[in-house]
Amino acid sequence: MKFNVVLPILGFEDEKEFELEEVSDIFYRLKGKNVTFTLVNPFALRDDYDFEISESEQKALKLDENKKFLVLNIVTLNEDFLKSTVNFAAPLIFNMDDKLMGQVILDKYPYSLAEPLANFKKG
Repeated sequence: MKFNVVLPILGFEDEKEFELEEVSDIFYRLKGKNVTFTLVNPFALRDDYDFEISESEQKALKLDENKKFLVLNIVTLNEDFLKSTVNFAAPLIFNMDDKLMGQVILDKYPYSLAEPLANFKKG
C-alpha cells in the first residue's frame, strides 16, 4: 500500500512516497525510493505506549475520529536480533483511509530513541 508523506521522516526529507508491506502480525517493511525501514507495532511490545499529537499534525495527516490509522515505530536492526532497537520517541502515523503518513516527534513523553527488543522478550 502506497502512502504520501506529509510529515517527513527525519533525515529522509526527500522521500515523498513510501510503500508499506506487512511482514508478520507485528513487523512491517517501509520502502522508499532510496531507503527501506523495518517497522514494528509498538502496542505488541508494550502496554504503556500512549501519546498525543498536535492539532497541526492531525490536520496534516487528515486524522479524525472516523479515520482508520496505524502507528508503527522504526527498528534499527542488529546482527543479534534481540539487540535491535526500537525508536519509541518518533512514531510513524499512517492514515489508512487517505494514504497519508508522517513521523511525529514526541518531546513530552518518556520514551527511548533506542530501546532494545530484548527488553520485550517474553518467555
